[in-house]
Amino acid sequence: MTVLENSIRINAPLEKVWSVLASLDAQDQYDPGTKKSEVVSSSKEGSGSVRKCDLTPGGWFKEKVVEWRPNESLSFELSECTLPVRSLKYRYTLTPQDGGTLIEQRMEYVLKFGPIGKLMDAVMVRKKWDAGIKCFFDGLKVYAETGRGKSDKG
Repeated sequence: MTVLENSIRINAPLEKVWSVLASLDAQDQYDPGTKKSEVVSSSKEGSGSVRKCDLTPGGWFKEKVVEWRPNESLSFELSECTLPVRSLKYRYTLTPQDGGTLIEQRMEYVLKFGPIGKLMDAVMVRKKWDAGIKCFFDGLKVYAETGRGKSDKG
């Protein structure tokens, strides 16, 4: 299993940051790696909700909310995808910090293909996904602080 940990401080109140993260169908507004995000379950929020994200440049995944603690934490588990992943789960923890919000993310995943998957992870996947998370966080920060999404100019 590979573990990636990232964090970012956002200059916005915790409640604002939570509202962005908890809007499951809004990820495509700020994440450069997401072409389209939509809720595909009857529930639009809370544990058990499911979203599907289409990726840039291609592929997709579905993930289920497994933990929903408003203004504290949010966890997802991958349920289906076109990626070479056997299992993936991640958790956001939100903490108020100096008038803003600290978000920490811990992701754990295992790739398919046994030893070949481990080699793929060591050579490229881990670095690519870590960079993708950092881009996600950068987009989230701009969106939560300014309301400007990735398609907004200026």
